[in-house]
Amino acid sequence: MADDRFKSYHDLAAVYVRGEHFNVSARSGSTKPSVLIMAPHGGKIEIRTAEIAHATALQDYSCYLFEAKLRANNREEMHIASEHYDVPEALDAVKTAEVVIALHGRRDGDDIKTTWMGGLNRNLSKHIGDALHKSGFPVLFDPPKFNGIHPDNICNRGVTKAGVQLEIPLSLREEFRSTPALEASFIHCLRAAIASYPQ
Repeated sequence: MADDRFKSYHDLAAVYVRGEHFNVSARSGSTKPSVLIMAPHGGKIEIRTAEIAHATALQDYSCYLFEAKLRANNREEMHIASEHYDVPEALDAVKTAEVVIALHGRRDGDDIKTTWMGGLNRNLSKHIGDALHKSGFPVLFDPPKFNGIHPDNICNRGVTKAGVQLEIPLSLREEFRSTPALEASFIHCLRAAIASYPQ
């Protein structure tokens, strides 16, 4: 994004301290380690994305989380564009992932409800999007921006070079925070869609 202070993790880590200003975690799934659920901009950058990613992965799927925790200006100070994303743990995680699903948060704009579906794995994107739609969560395929189709997007750097990107609007994520049952329904839908996709 144009207002990002840093273009790389190397530059960010030269200013901010891991464990104090941000956390990074990565683990391998016990059942399907080749499926990776990511929240590249979690914590205070894109709220609830890390929590949703963690709950979607549980112990079954591999999980990568970046969680910013500055007092202010987390988006400007901690956001690294997906096309330039180079956190070492993320790069290691995607190397062996056959399925990569990256969860992001977008500003509402004129649409406070719709999750934008993107990524180069259009079949899986449609499968997940259709499942969300059937469960009452509106989706948009081929969104006007943040469509996740750049080949260098972190979601497209797995084994197949084609992943999925979800952009969840801020108002919906805030609703998740205040209504845990709604968030649980969204997560259940994601997990069911991933589990039912032929791999």
